[in-house]
Amino acid sequence: MQTEQKQQLSSLMDGELKDHHFIDAVSKDEDLQACWHRYHVVRSAMRGELHSSTLTLDISKQVAQAIADENLYFEMTDQPIPNEVNIPKAENLFWHRIKDAVAKVSQVGLAACVTLAIIAGVQYQQGQSDNLNGAPTLNTLPVGVNVAPVGGIQQQHNDQQLFEKRQYDKIRLLVQDYELQKRLNAH
Repeated sequence: MQTEQKQQLSSLMDGELKDHHFIDAVSKDEDLQACWHRYHVVRSAMRGELHSSTLTLDISKQVAQAIADENLYFEMTDQPIPNEVNIPKAENLFWHRIKDAVAKVSQVGLAACVTLAIIAGVQYQQGQSDNLNGAPTLNTLPVGVNVAPVGGIQQQHNDQQLFEKRQYDKIRLLVQDYELQKRLNAH
């Protein structure tokens, strides 16, 4: 619709235009009729005369046209042509599954071999260390330092018993303290 037709339609609404040819054109053209309706709704809204029953929004034609224009089925460009598709043979599928199973079993086997090598290495190292001066595998003393008991074997045994008794006493005191705290906080 052109600007000139809209101006003529506005003039017709205001009562300034009395052209019968234009009135006939409006009665035959749906776009001009829709514009005529919108102009009346706007005029009524500006005057405060607009009622909710007058304002109807009919978009059914636009929705129907949008649905008709919508392409629901997109053509996929990277699809194979049905006659050119190679269907794999059953023997090939079987070998692919066997290959996958062998790969998984070989991974588990490799992990088991590494674990076995580590265990054997630690046991061998412990056997070697038992033969060399009785030094443990994980030595926490600096190299070249030999520690001998001060009071002899009997002294070591007594020190061990004293150490165990002290640990037992500490644990007993902690348990007593816990029970006392529990009683005090219970009330």
